[in-house]
Amino acid sequence: MSDKAEKKPDAAKDAAKKEGTTPDPKKGGGLLTKLPVLLGGVMLIEAVVLFAGFKFLGSSARSAQGADIITADAAKGEKGEKGDAAPTDAKKTTELPVVDFRAPNKQSGRMFIYDVSIFAVVKTSSADEVKQIIADRDALIKDRVRTIIAESDPDKLGGGSEPGLETLRRQIKFQLDEIVGDGMIDEVLVPRCMPFRTDY
Repeated sequence: MSDKAEKKPDAAKDAAKKEGTTPDPKKGGGLLTKLPVLLGGVMLIEAVVLFAGFKFLGSSARSAQGADIITADAAKGEKGEKGDAAPTDAKKTTELPVVDFRAPNKQSGRMFIYDVSIFAVVKTSSADEVKQIIADRDALIKDRVRTIIAESDPDKLGGGSEPGLETLRRQIKFQLDEIVGDGMIDEVLVPRCMPFRTDY
């Protein structure tokens, strides 16, 4: 067996002599020795391209700033000497009361009365208009909210599966958008939704 092993390297040398080349003992490996160098080069080029791309695209990004705190003296300075009010900020919001009442729910087989308080967050610029619509359509709004509570799962109303009352808020916002006008109400707040059992 050792004779066969010795013949193989000699056979490779003989084949190289026939082709006119001689095997170089220093040159071995070929692709495997060049591969790490090629990968390193590709990674370096990729890093340069990414760096240049982030520099190019990152120049248009603006830093986010916190809210400015205005003192009373600074506010007087902005109003001017005559005391004219500054223009209303378009992003400023206010909370308007929508309903504060009790609504029944018997979905679990037991009668619950939910003491509910609901507020709507609206832009300050449209607060007077929304307040007037809520006052004019008070009975319709109470009817829709009572229907939503009567049809809701008590587990979602009591805060068991939804501590934030997301489903209730979403349904009430949908109904208010239908009544008041789409886009007038930014958010619905439910600070109180307390269940009381009536049948013991």
